[in-house]
Amino acid sequence: MSQVHLEAPNLNRIYHDNNQLFHQSTRNINNEQHELKVLSNIDEINPCSGSYIKTNGTTCNLKDIIIGRCYEYQYIKRSLHLSNRTEIKNCTKLYELFETAVRYKPYCSMNLSTYENYFQYALDGIQIINRAMFWSGTYSIAHSYGNHGFNYITLEDTLAATTVNGLRWCGKDNDTEGFDYISCPYNCKDNIWADDAFWGIASKNFAEKAVGEVYLVLNGSRTDGQLSFRNNSYFAKYELPNLQRTGIFRVTKLNVLLLHSPDQQVVEKCGEKSLIYLETLVQSYQIEYLCKDDPEELILMMCSDNWEARECQLARQVLRKEWDKKLFGKSNVNYHHSISFLILFSFLVNYFIL
Repeated sequence: MSQVHLEAPNLNRIYHDNNQLFHQSTRNINNEQHELKVLSNIDEINPCSGSYIKTNGTTCNLKDIIIGRCYEYQYIKRSLHLSNRTEIKNCTKLYELFETAVRYKPYCSMNLSTYENYFQYALDGIQIINRAMFWSGTYSIAHSYGNHGFNYITLEDTLAATTVNGLRWCGKDNDTEGFDYISCPYNCKDNIWADDAFWGIASKNFAEKAVGEVYLVLNGSRTDGQLSFRNNSYFAKYELPNLQRTGIFRVTKLNVLLLHSPDQQVVEKCGEKSLIYLETLVQSYQIEYLCKDDPEELILMMCSDNWEARECQLARQVLRKEWDKKLFGKSNVNYHHSISFLILFSFLVNYFIL
Protein backbone atom coordinates (compact mmCIF):
# COMPACT_ATOMS: atom_id res chain seq x y z
CA MET A 1 0.00 0.00 0.00
CA SER A 2 1.32 3.47 -0.88
CA GLN A 3 2.30 5.75 1.97
CA VAL A 4 2.74 9.48 2.34
CA HIS A 5 6.37 10.09 3.28
CA LEU A 6 6.92 13.30 5.23
CA GLU A 7 10.17 14.69 6.51
CA ALA A 8 10.28 15.16 10.27
CA PRO A 9 9.68 18.82 11.09
CA ASN A 10 12.42 20.98 12.58
CA LEU A 11 10.20 22.12 15.43
CA ASN A 12 12.97 24.08 17.11
CA ARG A 13 13.06 26.43 14.11
CA ILE A 14 9.34 26.99 13.67
CA TYR A 15 8.32 30.60 14.19
CA HIS A 16 4.89 30.57 15.77
CA ASP A 17 2.63 33.57 15.86
CA ASN A 18 -0.48 34.07 17.90
CA ASN A 19 -2.78 32.98 15.10
CA GLN A 20 -4.64 29.73 15.11
CA LEU A 21 -3.22 26.97 12.95
CA PHE A 22 -6.03 27.33 10.44
CA HIS A 23 -5.87 31.13 10.20
CA GLN A 24 -6.33 32.66 6.76
CA SER A 25 -3.64 34.49 4.83
CA THR A 26 -3.48 37.95 3.32
CA ARG A 27 -4.34 36.55 -0.10
CA ASN A 28 -7.91 36.14 1.20
CA ILE A 29 -8.28 39.78 2.23
CA ASN A 30 -11.73 41.18 1.66
CA ASN A 31 -13.16 44.61 2.16
CA GLU A 32 -15.24 43.76 5.22
CA GLN A 33 -12.29 42.38 7.17
CA HIS A 34 -10.20 45.48 6.60
CA GLU A 35 -12.70 48.31 6.59
CA LEU A 36 -11.14 50.98 8.78
CA LYS A 37 -12.47 54.23 10.18
CA VAL A 38 -10.27 57.14 9.15
CA LEU A 39 -10.26 60.88 9.71
CA SER A 40 -12.93 62.88 7.92
CA ASN A 41 -10.30 65.05 6.24
CA ILE A 42 -8.08 62.12 5.30
CA ASP A 43 -7.88 63.23 1.66
CA GLU A 44 -5.85 66.24 2.82
CA ILE A 45 -3.40 64.05 4.72
CA ASN A 46 -0.50 61.96 3.48
CA PRO A 47 -0.51 59.02 5.91
CA CYS A 48 3.08 58.18 4.99
CA SER A 49 4.68 61.50 5.95
CA GLY A 50 5.36 62.41 9.53
CA SER A 51 2.98 60.69 11.95
CA TYR A 52 1.69 57.28 10.90
CA ILE A 53 -2.04 57.14 10.23
CA LYS A 54 -3.63 53.74 9.79
CA THR A 55 -5.66 53.40 6.61
CA ASN A 56 -6.65 50.56 4.31
CA GLY A 57 -4.63 52.01 1.45
CA THR A 58 -1.18 51.17 0.09
CA THR A 59 1.42 50.19 2.69
CA CYS A 60 3.77 53.08 3.43
CA ASN A 61 7.33 52.74 2.09
CA LEU A 62 6.19 49.92 -0.15
CA LYS A 63 9.24 50.24 -2.42
CA ASP A 64 11.76 50.06 0.40
CA ILE A 65 10.02 47.08 1.99
CA ILE A 66 9.86 45.08 -1.25
CA ILE A 67 13.49 45.76 -2.19
CA GLY A 68 14.66 45.07 1.36
CA ARG A 69 12.78 41.77 1.51
CA CYS A 70 14.23 40.83 -1.88
CA TYR A 71 17.79 41.32 -0.63
CA GLU A 72 17.04 39.52 2.63
CA TYR A 73 15.55 36.55 0.78
CA GLN A 74 18.48 36.14 -1.58
CA TYR A 75 21.44 36.91 0.68
CA ILE A 76 20.26 35.84 4.14
CA LYS A 77 17.71 33.13 3.43
CA ARG A 78 19.47 31.88 0.30
CA SER A 79 20.43 28.50 1.78
CA LEU A 80 16.76 27.71 2.43
CA HIS A 81 15.47 28.06 -1.08
CA LEU A 82 18.25 28.40 -3.64
CA SER A 83 21.12 26.33 -4.94
CA ASN A 84 24.61 27.79 -5.30
CA ARG A 85 24.04 28.08 -9.04
CA THR A 86 20.76 29.98 -8.85
CA GLU A 87 20.97 33.38 -10.48
CA ILE A 88 20.66 36.34 -8.13
CA LYS A 89 17.79 38.60 -9.19
CA ASN A 90 18.25 42.36 -9.36
CA CYS A 91 15.98 43.63 -6.57
CA THR A 92 15.61 47.10 -8.06
CA LYS A 93 14.57 45.60 -11.39
CA LEU A 94 12.14 43.28 -9.61
CA TYR A 95 10.48 46.22 -7.88
CA GLU A 96 10.36 48.23 -11.11
CA LEU A 97 8.53 45.38 -12.84
CA PHE A 98 6.07 45.34 -9.95
CA GLU A 99 5.65 49.11 -9.95
CA THR A 100 5.16 49.29 -13.72
CA ALA A 101 2.30 46.83 -13.39
CA VAL A 102 0.37 48.76 -10.76
CA ARG A 103 1.44 52.40 -10.42
CA TYR A 104 -1.01 55.01 -11.80
CA LYS A 105 -3.45 52.21 -12.66
CA PRO A 106 -6.77 51.97 -10.81
CA TYR A 107 -7.09 48.77 -8.83
CA CYS A 108 -10.22 47.65 -10.66
CA SER A 109 -8.44 47.79 -14.02
CA MET A 110 -6.14 44.93 -13.00
CA ASN A 111 -6.43 41.49 -14.63
CA LEU A 112 -4.59 38.17 -14.71
CA SER A 113 -1.97 39.48 -17.15
CA THR A 114 -1.06 42.56 -15.08
CA TYR A 115 1.87 41.01 -13.22
CA GLU A 116 3.11 38.54 -15.85
CA ASN A 117 6.50 40.22 -16.36
CA TYR A 118 7.06 40.43 -12.61
CA PHE A 119 6.49 36.72 -12.06
CA GLN A 120 8.38 35.70 -15.17
CA TYR A 121 11.48 37.44 -13.81
CA ALA A 122 11.06 36.48 -10.14
CA LEU A 123 10.56 32.77 -10.80
CA ASP A 124 12.79 32.32 -13.83
CA GLY A 125 15.06 29.28 -13.48
CA ILE A 126 13.26 27.91 -10.41
CA GLN A 127 11.87 24.37 -10.07
CA ILE A 128 10.46 23.04 -6.78
CA ILE A 129 11.20 19.32 -6.75
CA ASN A 130 9.24 17.09 -4.32
CA ARG A 131 8.80 19.98 -1.85
CA ALA A 132 5.92 22.09 -3.17
CA MET A 133 3.15 22.44 -0.58
CA PHE A 134 -0.28 23.87 -1.40
CA TRP A 135 -2.92 24.75 1.17
CA SER A 136 -6.57 25.71 1.42
CA GLY A 137 -8.13 26.78 4.71
CA THR A 138 -4.96 25.74 6.56
CA TYR A 139 -2.66 28.74 6.17
CA SER A 140 -0.86 28.75 9.52
CA ILE A 141 -0.31 25.04 10.02
CA ALA A 142 0.82 24.51 6.42
CA HIS A 143 3.41 27.26 6.79
CA SER A 144 4.48 26.10 10.23
CA TYR A 145 4.97 22.56 8.98
CA GLY A 146 6.70 23.77 5.84
CA ASN A 147 8.89 25.68 8.30
CA HIS A 148 9.54 28.66 6.05
CA GLY A 149 11.18 26.52 3.39
CA PHE A 150 13.21 24.20 5.63
CA ASN A 151 10.85 21.24 5.07
CA TYR A 152 8.48 22.22 2.26
CA ILE A 153 8.02 25.29 0.09
CA THR A 154 4.71 27.13 -0.11
CA LEU A 155 3.88 29.93 -2.51
CA GLU A 156 4.63 32.44 0.23
CA ASP A 157 8.16 31.03 0.55
CA THR A 158 9.10 32.06 -3.00
CA LEU A 159 10.86 35.30 -3.88
CA ALA A 160 7.88 36.47 -5.93
CA ALA A 161 5.46 36.22 -3.01
CA THR A 162 7.54 36.75 0.10
CA THR A 163 8.43 40.28 -1.02
CA VAL A 164 4.78 41.42 -0.84
CA ASN A 165 3.13 38.97 1.56
CA GLY A 166 1.10 40.87 4.16
CA LEU A 167 1.38 44.17 2.29
CA ARG A 168 -1.42 46.19 0.69
CA TRP A 169 -1.25 48.22 -2.51
CA CYS A 170 -3.33 49.77 -5.27
CA GLY A 171 -2.58 52.25 -8.03
CA LYS A 172 -4.22 55.63 -8.55
CA ASP A 173 -4.37 57.58 -11.79
CA ASN A 174 -4.04 61.38 -11.92
CA ASP A 175 -1.96 61.32 -8.74
CA THR A 176 1.63 62.43 -8.22
CA GLU A 177 2.45 59.34 -6.15
CA GLY A 178 0.65 56.90 -8.43
CA PHE A 179 -0.50 54.87 -5.42
CA ASP A 180 -3.64 55.24 -3.33
CA TYR A 181 -2.50 55.48 0.29
CA ILE A 182 -6.00 56.10 1.63
CA SER A 183 -8.24 53.29 0.47
CA CYS A 184 -7.84 50.18 -1.70
CA PRO A 185 -11.18 48.67 -2.79
CA TYR A 186 -10.52 44.89 -2.86
CA ASN A 187 -13.99 44.48 -4.30
CA CYS A 188 -14.54 45.20 -8.00
CA LYS A 189 -18.07 44.40 -9.10
CA ASP A 190 -17.35 45.20 -12.75
CA ASN A 191 -14.11 43.22 -12.91
CA ILE A 192 -14.11 39.96 -10.97
CA TRP A 193 -10.52 39.26 -12.01
CA ALA A 194 -9.06 42.34 -10.33
CA ASP A 195 -9.14 40.76 -6.87
CA ASP A 196 -7.18 37.75 -8.17
CA ALA A 197 -4.82 39.75 -10.37
CA PHE A 198 -1.79 39.19 -8.14
CA TRP A 199 -2.44 36.10 -6.00
CA GLY A 200 -4.27 34.28 -8.78
CA ILE A 201 -1.36 34.58 -11.20
CA ALA A 202 1.04 33.91 -8.30
CA SER A 203 -0.74 30.62 -7.59
CA LYS A 204 -0.69 29.70 -11.27
CA ASN A 205 3.04 30.35 -11.61
CA PHE A 206 3.85 28.51 -8.38
CA ALA A 207 1.96 25.44 -9.58
CA GLU A 208 3.83 25.49 -12.88
CA LYS A 209 7.13 25.32 -10.97
CA ALA A 210 6.16 22.24 -8.92
CA VAL A 211 7.86 18.97 -9.89
CA GLY A 212 7.51 15.35 -8.73
CA GLU A 213 5.46 14.73 -5.58
CA VAL A 214 3.46 17.67 -4.25
CA TYR A 215 1.46 18.15 -1.06
CA LEU A 216 -1.92 19.72 -0.35
CA VAL A 217 -3.00 20.53 3.22
CA LEU A 218 -6.78 20.70 3.63
CA ASN A 219 -9.14 21.36 6.53
CA GLY A 220 -11.56 18.50 7.20
CA SER A 221 -13.30 20.28 10.07
CA ARG A 222 -14.22 23.65 8.64
CA THR A 223 -16.65 25.66 10.75
CA ASP A 224 -17.88 27.92 7.94
CA GLY A 225 -20.08 25.32 6.25
CA GLN A 226 -17.60 24.80 3.43
CA LEU A 227 -16.17 21.48 2.31
CA SER A 228 -12.44 20.75 2.28
CA PHE A 229 -12.07 21.04 -1.50
CA ARG A 230 -13.97 23.92 -3.12
CA ASN A 231 -14.27 24.77 -6.79
CA ASN A 232 -13.79 28.47 -6.01
CA SER A 233 -10.57 28.04 -4.02
CA TYR A 234 -7.21 29.25 -5.31
CA PHE A 235 -6.05 25.65 -5.50
CA ALA A 236 -9.00 24.60 -7.65
CA LYS A 237 -8.96 27.66 -9.92
CA TYR A 238 -5.27 28.35 -10.40
CA GLU A 239 -3.02 25.64 -8.98
CA LEU A 240 -4.43 22.22 -9.80
CA PRO A 241 -5.16 23.03 -13.48
CA ASN A 242 -1.60 24.32 -13.94
CA LEU A 243 0.35 21.39 -12.51
CA GLN A 244 2.62 20.13 -15.26
CA ARG A 245 1.42 16.75 -16.57
CA THR A 246 4.07 15.97 -19.18
CA GLY A 247 7.82 16.31 -19.61
CA ILE A 248 10.70 15.87 -17.19
CA PHE A 249 9.31 18.57 -14.87
CA ARG A 250 5.87 17.03 -14.52
CA VAL A 251 4.00 16.39 -11.28
CA THR A 252 3.76 12.67 -10.58
CA LYS A 253 1.76 12.50 -7.35
CA LEU A 254 -0.53 14.64 -5.19
CA ASN A 255 -0.47 13.83 -1.47
CA VAL A 256 -3.47 15.26 0.37
CA LEU A 257 -3.00 15.81 4.11
CA LEU A 258 -6.51 16.19 5.53
CA LEU A 259 -6.51 17.71 9.00
CA HIS A 260 -9.22 17.72 11.66
CA SER A 261 -8.80 20.36 14.32
CA PRO A 262 -8.99 19.25 17.97
CA ASP A 263 -12.36 19.89 19.60
CA GLN A 264 -13.95 20.45 16.19
CA GLN A 265 -16.46 18.21 14.45
CA VAL A 266 -15.18 16.05 11.60
CA VAL A 267 -16.94 17.29 8.45
CA GLU A 268 -15.35 14.87 6.00
CA LYS A 269 -12.56 12.32 5.77
CA CYS A 270 -10.45 10.95 2.96
CA GLY A 271 -12.67 9.19 0.44
CA GLU A 272 -15.76 11.21 1.32
CA LYS A 273 -17.72 14.09 -0.18
CA SER A 274 -15.45 16.66 -1.85
CA LEU A 275 -12.41 14.41 -1.51
CA ILE A 276 -14.03 11.90 -3.86
CA TYR A 277 -14.42 14.61 -6.48
CA LEU A 278 -10.85 15.81 -5.93
CA GLU A 279 -9.47 12.29 -6.39
CA THR A 280 -11.38 11.84 -9.65
CA LEU A 281 -10.19 15.22 -10.90
CA VAL A 282 -6.55 14.57 -10.06
CA GLN A 283 -6.56 11.13 -11.65
CA SER A 284 -8.09 12.57 -14.81
CA TYR A 285 -4.88 14.64 -15.08
CA GLN A 286 -2.88 11.39 -15.02
CA ILE A 287 -1.45 12.31 -11.60
CA GLU A 288 -1.28 9.72 -8.82
CA TYR A 289 -3.45 10.58 -5.81
CA LEU A 290 -3.11 9.70 -2.15
CA CYS A 291 -5.02 11.09 0.83
CA LYS A 292 -4.12 10.69 4.49
CA ASP A 293 -6.15 11.78 7.49
CA ASP A 294 -4.16 13.57 10.19
CA PRO A 295 -0.52 12.49 9.82
CA GLU A 296 1.01 11.93 13.26
CA GLU A 297 3.45 14.84 12.92
CA LEU A 298 0.59 17.23 12.28
CA ILE A 299 -1.51 15.85 15.14
CA LEU A 300 1.31 16.89 17.47
CA MET A 301 1.40 20.34 15.93
CA MET A 302 -2.37 20.78 16.20
CA CYS A 303 -2.22 19.73 19.85
CA SER A 304 0.60 22.18 20.52
CA ASP A 305 -1.86 25.01 19.83
CA ASN A 306 -4.86 23.26 21.41
CA TRP A 307 -3.23 21.67 24.44
CA GLU A 308 -6.43 21.57 26.51
CA ALA A 309 -8.52 19.87 23.80
CA ARG A 310 -9.92 16.55 24.96
CA GLU A 311 -8.16 14.64 22.18
CA CYS A 312 -4.85 16.10 23.30
CA GLN A 313 -5.12 15.67 27.08
CA LEU A 314 -4.17 11.99 27.07
CA ALA A 315 -1.23 12.74 24.81
CA ARG A 316 -0.21 15.45 27.25
CA GLN A 317 -0.04 12.96 30.12
CA VAL A 318 1.89 10.40 28.11
CA LEU A 319 4.38 12.99 26.87
CA ARG A 320 4.99 14.14 30.44
CA LYS A 321 5.50 10.56 31.55
CA GLU A 322 7.96 9.80 28.76
CA TRP A 323 9.88 13.04 29.33
CA ASP A 324 10.16 12.35 33.06
CA LYS A 325 11.60 8.94 32.26
CA LYS A 326 14.12 10.60 29.97
CA LEU A 327 15.10 13.17 32.60
CA PHE A 328 14.85 11.24 35.86
CA GLY A 329 14.68 7.57 34.89
CA LYS A 330 11.13 7.35 36.18
CA SER A 331 7.82 9.10 35.84
CA ASN A 332 6.54 11.48 38.51
CA VAL A 333 3.07 11.51 36.98
CA ASN A 334 0.23 9.48 38.49
CA TYR A 335 -0.77 7.88 35.24
CA HIS A 336 -3.20 4.99 35.51
CA HIS A 337 -2.94 3.67 31.97
CA SER A 338 -0.20 1.33 30.78
CA ILE A 339 -0.63 2.22 27.12
CA SER A 340 2.72 2.78 25.44
CA PHE A 341 3.53 5.98 23.61
CA LEU A 342 3.21 4.40 20.18
CA ILE A 343 -0.07 2.69 20.99
CA LEU A 344 -1.44 5.98 22.27
CA PHE A 345 -0.74 7.82 19.08
CA SER A 346 -2.13 4.93 17.09
CA PHE A 347 -5.30 5.40 19.13
CA LEU A 348 -5.33 9.12 18.40
CA VAL A 349 -4.91 8.56 14.69
CA ASN A 350 -7.71 6.00 14.66
CA TYR A 351 -9.89 8.40 16.63
CA PHE A 352 -9.56 11.06 13.97
CA ILE A 353 -10.16 8.60 11.14
CA LEU A 354 -13.09 6.66 12.57
